[in-house]
Amino acid sequence: MLGLKRFIPVLAAAAFAAVLPTAAFADETKTSNGTWTYNGYDYELWSENNAGTTSMVLNGDNGTGANAKGGTFSATWKSTINILFRAGRKFSTTSGGTISGREPPKPALDYGNISIDFAATWSSTDNVKMLGVYGWAFYAQASIPTKDENGTSKSFDKAIEYYIIQDRGSYNAALGGDTKSTLKGEGTIDGIQYEYRVCDRIGRNSISGNSVNFKQYFSVPKNTSSHRTSGTISVSKHFAEWKRVGMLMDGPLYEVALKVESYTGNNGNANGSATITKNLLTVGGAVTNGFTLTTTVSPSGSGTITQSPTGSSFNKDTKVTLTPVAKSGYKFDGWSGDASGTTSPLQITMDKDMVITAKFVLTADDTTNLVKDGKFPGSSLTANWELKQGQYYGNSEASASVSGGKATINVTKKGSNPWEPQLVQTGIPIDSGVSYRLTFDAQASVARELQVLLQRPDSPYTTYADKIIDLTTASQTVTLEFKMTYASNANGQLAFNMGQSTGSVTLSNVKLVRITSVSGGSPTGIASDRRVTSAASVRPAIRAVQSPSGVKVSFKASESGAATLRLYSMKGDVVSSARLQTVSGNSYSRVLRPIAGKLPGGLYMVGLQRRGGAMERVSVIVR
Repeated sequence: MLGLKRFIPVLAAAAFAAVLPTAAFADETKTSNGTWTYNGYDYELWSENNAGTTSMVLNGDNGTGANAKGGTFSATWKSTINILFRAGRKFSTTSGGTISGREPPKPALDYGNISIDFAATWSSTDNVKMLGVYGWAFYAQASIPTKDENGTSKSFDKAIEYYIIQDRGSYNAALGGDTKSTLKGEGTIDGIQYEYRVCDRIGRNSISGNSVNFKQYFSVPKNTSSHRTSGTISVSKHFAEWKRVGMLMDGPLYEVALKVESYTGNNGNANGSATITKNLLTVGGAVTNGFTLTTTVSPSGSGTITQSPTGSSFNKDTKVTLTPVAKSGYKFDGWSGDASGTTSPLQITMDKDMVITAKFVLTADDTTNLVKDGKFPGSSLTANWELKQGQYYGNSEASASVSGGKATINVTKKGSNPWEPQLVQTGIPIDSGVSYRLTFDAQASVARELQVLLQRPDSPYTTYADKIIDLTTASQTVTLEFKMTYASNANGQLAFNMGQSTGSVTLSNVKLVRITSVSGGSPTGIASDRRVTSAASVRPAIRAVQSPSGVKVSFKASESGAATLRLYSMKGDVVSSARLQTVSGNSYSRVLRPIAGKLPGGLYMVGLQRRGGAMERVSVIVR
């Protein structure tokens, strides 16, 4: 993973037909690093430093004809660092040359249709894990990059490491390059909306050498709700889309494989298992002439779309009629995506993969609770809620109990950040341009703070709205209203951060609904953090300057109490934050720096806020 793996070229001869052949063999079990050509497929097991215990069973009897299952296998691993299992086809050597007994290699798009029908079950203790298509390819000599993703001149290897991710853990490897992740474009393939990204790996090991610089290509589902463990992956369509957005692979193709990978940041802690029950690789023939139609509504649950003819895959030039049907309390407001305007019904002609959204607007406040199990039924947290604590959350410790429709979280050890620990629910649809009202009842065993957020559940954890509440032993009803100003997210996260102190917090009647407008005409929560305050109303001003590791903020406190410093990007994302207790009249200085890596150049905003007060802010340029 991440360019750390070593590879051994497959030298054995094997002929590959349009669909790779399968036959009956005896199962073979492998327990150490290696590559094998078996049952018509190229297999590989790789474990960093050969750590831990690994087992990869190469399945023998994989059927034939219509019953073919392809390059299947099962795997287990324990106490590993970084483990990888894959099966597919090698098209060239590690230098791009011909493998003995096989056809001369050629660029990826020259093979015509490449696709994988797959099915898998897998689990891992790691949050850094991936299931999907993996491989390497090469640039043509004239196309080898000469700059990194920051635009700095740098020499690069001709090898390209690529990923088409289908399922992953909470860590998004597409955002984890050594310089930065560059979004090159987006598109819909097989009904899934992907982001196409490029990362740099600097001074890492590739198939062609050690300590080299090379590029990584990613297709990663834009929404985690699109993750899957079975289906068809139209690999050649990804190659074509990458070319469209400037991600070239015009040299020889090295391999295409279905891969399971798991990585831990703590040596020897990775444990898991995987069973690949189908891995049927098709190579050759014309790229399918069919196109996929994906229809959605916004906001989620606001209406439906009737379709004639029905289905999701259509031959070229098929005409499809779409009719929006609003739910009670909503009205149709137009099309977006690959259609526009307000025509209803709408007739489209299928000449490409399409994603079309019917937009609806509220005509009255909605009563549908977007939070599942907000009344906390039963005697324990349901599967819709997760209490996050332990190793990856500052070694925090907490437990949950449920009784009488109330959930009590008892924090026995807190981490160094507010989210250590936290109670979360994901899968909450939050749509751009829509206003929301969050309400819940809360109290604590002793007076303390509680932070509630609506946010993106993975990196960069964009915050859509947040509020800090002073809890007492008496129950209080909390209300947070906001308007979503970011792109829609079908997998939004509601988070209660409880890492401010130990003790118990009791929550009940958690409810999130759509509303026609925010009370008072302006949103509260993080949106209200952006209000500009006059110099007369806020004393004194804050100062911010670039420092070697981030942004240095200085101010003189006008009052005593808790205060929060936040560093925002111009997209509104919180890059860094700090909480501190101030004493009126004292001067303070803090450096806000990103959690990892160097702060990219650009314009930023620093905000200083006290509970219940307007925010002081100042902009700063980082060069």
